[in-house]
Amino acid sequence: MLASNKKIILISTEQTLDLRSRVLRPGQSIENCKYPEDNAPTTFHFAAIENNKVICNGTFIQQSHTLFATAERPFRLRGMATDPIYQRQGLGRLVIEAALLELKNRKADLLWFNARTSAEIFYQKLGFLTIEDIFEIPTVGPHKVMYKWLK
Repeated sequence: MLASNKKIILISTEQTLDLRSRVLRPGQSIENCKYPEDNAPTTFHFAAIENNKVICNGTFIQQSHTLFATAERPFRLRGMATDPIYQRQGLGRLVIEAALLELKNRKADLLWFNARTSAEIFYQKLGFLTIEDIFEIPTVGPHKVMYKWLK
């Protein structure tokens, strides 16, 4: 349950950038925290906020992947980040759960993403499956493809 001063809401691209920068790309330019699809009409961003401050967020982009050729309306999660002082409080789970409801409303059939290997267990607890191959994203680190069929 969220404390009364915390809530899960849709936010703008601009509101995602500070947390992406601090948590996912520390020391890199803010330009490296922007995704080409951030402002696409099908993209949306969910966040946990406290006192109007974004403390956890994720971006959801309608995008296919060659590993999931049968998906008709696939979405990709990008930029999932939680402020370090708020980690392990269930906020990431709440953001994902809100996004899954939104994805069902949009008739999405798959959510996939490149997960940092350090976050694999978190996503597995939410029912996501893993493609076992590890690959390196330069300047970011080791990742695995993870996914969940939504239908």
